[in-house]
Amino acid sequence: MRATAHLLRALAAGAAAVIATACGQKNAGELISVNFNRTSQAPAMNISELAGEPEFIALESRTEAFATGYNYAFSDHYICIGASMRGPAKLYDRATGKFLCDIGTVGRGPGEYLNTYGSPRIDEKDGTVWLLPWQNQSLLGFDIATGKFKKEIPLKYSVPKGQFQVDPKEGTVTVAALPFRDMVPMIAWQQDMQGNVLWEIPSGHLAITPDFSNEIESSGNVEEVFDLSLITWSGRQDSLYVINEGAVNPVYTIDFHTKEVESEDYSLNVNEDAPIHSYIMLPGHFITSVSYPIQTEWGFSTGKPEYVITDRRTGESVRTTFFNDYLAKETDYASFAGGYWYTVTDPETFAEDAEKALKEGNLSDGNKARIQEILKDLTPESNNIVILAPLR
Repeated sequence: MRATAHLLRALAAGAAAVIATACGQKNAGELISVNFNRTSQAPAMNISELAGEPEFIALESRTEAFATGYNYAFSDHYICIGASMRGPAKLYDRATGKFLCDIGTVGRGPGEYLNTYGSPRIDEKDGTVWLLPWQNQSLLGFDIATGKFKKEIPLKYSVPKGQFQVDPKEGTVTVAALPFRDMVPMIAWQQDMQGNVLWEIPSGHLAITPDFSNEIESSGNVEEVFDLSLITWSGRQDSLYVINEGAVNPVYTIDFHTKEVESEDYSLNVNEDAPIHSYIMLPGHFITSVSYPIQTEWGFSTGKPEYVITDRRTGESVRTTFFNDYLAKETDYASFAGGYWYTVTDPETFAEDAEKALKEGNLSDGNKARIQEILKDLTPESNNIVILAPLR
């Protein structure tokens, strides 16, 4: 049984401990705090309750079109997949899935990179795709038409892992860096294109152990909002933040009633009793992915997450999972980025899912026809299929 939006709100009533009721989408409002132990369980939530009509995009299958990265970015006319050490970032036509070009080159020369962190940024107005190289101190811009190196912006501080926004009209770059203690002095700053700082925010109490298993995320789902989430394995209490005019403002947090574990031996900075969690801001909701560390022969991994969904207007919260009602399929993970829900499916899985989706999926006639069109040319050697839907 799956929850409708009406049922979800009804089940959520009284389930969360809310300190304040709302926060603005553009400007940080008062903090919403949720007591994890007082949230109730709700049936799986349909993806269509958060997103609109989906698109089915079969990426072109010629050899050079296959990507090795896994970070996706979407704009009105393009899809970009970030780079890895095995290959460069890739750009595709969103309407057709046609491979357009590599974005830059993997290497150590001028304008090249060995790897990138986080999602690319596609600026159609400026004609630029921006990449942030891993462990670097510069931002690289590439021509959207050719993929060739276009410009480099020197960053004021080193960024082992980071997120960024570029505003060509104002001539500014805003950067948030994973705040490694004694290594990264500023968690966020804004600068001009020449590297001159306009404002900066010291890492302060947000500084963390310099462990590359930790992450920094910004989902970019709300227009003109720079949201920020730190992911650690130590069980520390943290929040979802919004960067706004020289301040990092907490807007949402969950109290998991855990204590932070910190050791000089970085491999021991894992609290196996504390959930690994990341915060995501959507136009109408906060979503928290919650999973627990699992010891493996290679170290630690995480299991299938459950989610806490909080209505940004009312502060009401429930624990739930997601159901991909477009394909009539249970889903282990839900991905949201740049104003979209999306999932990426390999050709064999898509072929398996299609039969049930055509019979039971929440699909328009146009999308049913699109799935059948994709199936005609699909082989086990085909490229992936991207399914994305705009967030409501």
